[in-house]
Amino acid sequence: MNRNITKIAAILSLSVSITVIGQPAFAKTSFTPLKSGMKGPKVQEVEKMLDALHYDYRLKVDKLYTKDTVYNVKRFQKKAKLKQTGIVDKKTYDKLKKAYADSKQPAANEKPDTNTKPADNSSALKLGSTGDAVRNLQQNLISLGYKVTATGKYDESTRYAVMLFQSRNKMKLTGEADSKTLDAIKKQAKEQPSKPETKPDPVNPSTPVTPSKPDQPQNPGTGQGTEVPLPSGLTADEKEMVQLVNQERTSRGLKPYQVDMDLVKVARVKAQDMVSKGYFSHTSPTYGSPFQMMQTFGINFRAAAENIAQNRTVASAHTSFMNSSGHKANILNPSYEYVAIAVVDGGPYGKTFVQMFIQK
Repeated sequence: MNRNITKIAAILSLSVSITVIGQPAFAKTSFTPLKSGMKGPKVQEVEKMLDALHYDYRLKVDKLYTKDTVYNVKRFQKKAKLKQTGIVDKKTYDKLKKAYADSKQPAANEKPDTNTKPADNSSALKLGSTGDAVRNLQQNLISLGYKVTATGKYDESTRYAVMLFQSRNKMKLTGEADSKTLDAIKKQAKEQPSKPETKPDPVNPSTPVTPSKPDQPQNPGTGQGTEVPLPSGLTADEKEMVQLVNQERTSRGLKPYQVDMDLVKVARVKAQDMVSKGYFSHTSPTYGSPFQMMQTFGINFRAAAENIAQNRTVASAHTSFMNSSGHKANILNPSYEYVAIAVVDGGPYGKTFVQMFIQK
């Protein structure tokens, strides 16, 4: 049986706002250089600072100084114009700590950005808002291909559409349309060329369409207007992520995923296993690979994939997935038909996410 299985590199999402670097209670008179093979809280502190500064290539904040830690340290040393040894000596540590501290506060000579001040929550359109401003927003979203209805009421579908727009335009994901978001949506809608409405050519259902690029529309219209009922057994976080994933698919003409609750149980076990045992990997010390795990739990599939992440919120985890080509390819793969999403509280970033995809 051809399983066509591909493992995708794991994501450990950046979340500077919640990263806390502990300060030592007493100054030390000497500094022990940190290098490959060492472990402990000092290594974890360095990993957290590297992670917060976006030196995060395959980096795991796990108190263990691995070859990936070495690689990221060398990248920092190169930028800081230090000798690229991959060892954190006193000089490297001091510069890293200063760079981290500088990243947490504006420069002394930097003036506050007054342009963003008006875009506050009090003036933003959000869930429950009504009126012509909401209707105009919805009409602009419709012209950009988002699945909303111009009712004049800011409902859940409008919130998800705004969140997707913010994600694709690298804006802060709030799901609320502040002045900055409204201006960006209006500008893109205005630049959108008007096209006559035409029905897509019929596609032979016996001929599968394989996309050359996963983010390009395939079979336009196959997923449009299709909403999948969400099982009541999903949590609020899990429902939100399913909605975001299916919005990404239907906006590109792909069929939305069906939720497989048997697979959801497997994903939840995997997420809880990572939290309980303190690891972050596709391979579980308890269950093996995700594909072995699916088989152990009686899940039949022809092809399968898994995405995992740790992050503070559903929106941030979704952005991380969509900003990674491998994870995005799984989400937008037209071959997969069923999805399972588990969101479990726990892990260094607050929540642990598991997405499992299968073709039966």
